[in-house]
Parts: sequence; C-alpha cells; structure tokens
Amino acid sequence: MELHDASTTPAQHTAVLPPDAVTPDLRVQQLSVPPGTHVLLLAGEVDGDTAPALADALDAALGGSPAPDTLVVDCSGLRFSACAGLNEFLRARHAAAAAGIRFALAALTPQVARLLDLTDTFTAFEILPEGPLATIPIQKPPAAAPKPPSRPIPSQTTAPTDTGMGAQAAALSAQAERQTSTAQWDLSAAGTALAHATAIQLGETIRPADVQQELPGIERLERLREALAILTIGTAHTHGQLAWFLSSATVTLTPVLRWRALTADERQSFGTVVPTSEEFTDAENAVRHLRTALSHITAQEELTPSTLPQPATRNP
Repeated sequence: MELHDASTTPAQHTAVLPPDAVTPDLRVQQLSVPPGTHVLLLAGEVDGDTAPALADALDAALGGSPAPDTLVVDCSGLRFSACAGLNEFLRARHAAAAAGIRFALAALTPQVARLLDLTDTFTAFEILPEGPLATIPIQKPPAAAPKPPSRPIPSQTTAPTDTGMGAQAAALSAQAERQTSTAQWDLSAAGTALAHATAIQLGETIRPADVQQELPGIERLERLREALAILTIGTAHTHGQLAWFLSSATVTLTPVLRWRALTADERQSFGTVVPTSEEFTDAENAVRHLRTALSHITAQEELTPSTLPQPATRNP
C-alpha cells in the first residue's frame, strides 16, 4: 500500500512496508527520489529482534521491479544498531554489488558511525554525509564522512573481515557498553567481580598482537580455545545481562572449534580446517574487544580484592 505525502513533489512517494515488516522498535519507510533511486528511511533501533524487519526492507528495496539503480539507507533516525544490523547492511551491500546496484549509507548517527569505526568497516560502504533529499542527485557523491573520534581500542594488525569474529565482537561490545551507559544493566557485586576476573583471564590468555604472532599455530589455537572456555565457564556462573553478554561472546568465537593446527587428510579432518594467519588474528582481536568491553563495564564499580575470583595463571 502506498501513502502519498503531500510534502513531497509528485515524483516522490513514500511506501510503507507491510505491518509484519515493521516492529514497535524499528520503522522503515521507502522513498523513490528520483525514479531509479530508492531510499530507505530507518527510525528506531536494530537488534536481534528487529533485524528481520530490516532484512525484509532491504530485500524488498533491492528486489523491486524494476530494480533500482541506487539504494541509499538513511540512518538519521537510527538511534542504535547492534551487530545484527551491521551484518544486514553488509549482506545487502554484497547483494547490491552482485546485482549491479549502487549501495550507500547516509546520515550516520554518532552511534552507528562509532560501530563502523570500531569494526573497521567504514571502507566497506559508500558513506553519504546527509539524508536522502540532500543527496539528490547522487551521481557524484560527496567524499566519505570522516571517522569520528573513538575511544582507544587494542591495536589490530589485521582489520576484521566484513562479518568476521572481530567485527561481531566489536559490535557486541558496543551494544553492551551502550546498555551499561544508559543504566540498563544491574550487576550484583558477584557479577561485577566475575566480569572483572574474566577480563583479566582473557588478557592473560590472548596477549598483544606482536606476541601472539610469534607463537606457533598450535599454541595460538590452544589459547583461543582457552578463551572460549573462560567465557563458557563465566556464563555458567552468572545470569541476566552479563550471562547474555558472555553467552553471545561464546557464540561469536564458536568457529574456533572447527579449526585445527595440524594438517590431516580429508578422512581424518572431521570437517575441520586449518585457519590462516589472518583468521587467527581476527579471532584474537575478537577476544581483545570482549576483554576491553568487560573492563569498561566494571570500570566504575568498587571492587574488593577478597571478592574477586582468582584468575587462572599461565606460564609466560
């Protein structure tokens, strides 16, 4: 169903997506300005619950008949995007490229810009600094918007892949930090101590990038599996928001379970693969993002040393 907006010119119209493609937390409207260019206006939040509505809207915009020449996603009304939203943007970008359709993000809010900054995916997208009416015609787009300043994060020798573990962990961490900054978390003293101890253990397990890269592959894999075990054990000893974060972090690192460090023939590999050096680095960056998030979550809490679980120690 199309609703004509009297504030637009006759060449512009707004199409409201079917009700099942819109949730109370996310509203998506589609503009055709001018013909051949589709603009999706996003308002609200994209998380695990609302990402399917975003996916439906992106697929509908890309799969229209006739197909658009350009699809612009206007993020000016997007208060928050989690990892799920970033993955949908990346998926749509790939689909658009395969179909020969130009794809761009426009009018990034500070949180969305920070998410792209944290995940090092700014260069994966064409970024337009203003909304749809300001970007018409967009045959000659402005230069990409500059990256906003961000808090220091552990150095990364290799940038995460588009939907790799590093990018997903960074997005998950951004979501958790956003929730804690708006007082949506209610950590008990025990939960705070557990988060603090988990951050210490992850830091001791995955060392700085230059140290990790000097290790043989079998030890890098061992340390990644140990980090996965730390997160899993932490999940078993807490509940609520911290359990959600630790379990989501565990899911992010599960591809590590399909890796092996030694070569094997097909009959003996059981479906496992030998990771590349870049994949090792990506997974290790994911652990660093998670450790940093846990440290920030507990940074304002007063911790009594006697209440802290004792982290496991490793030999240097």
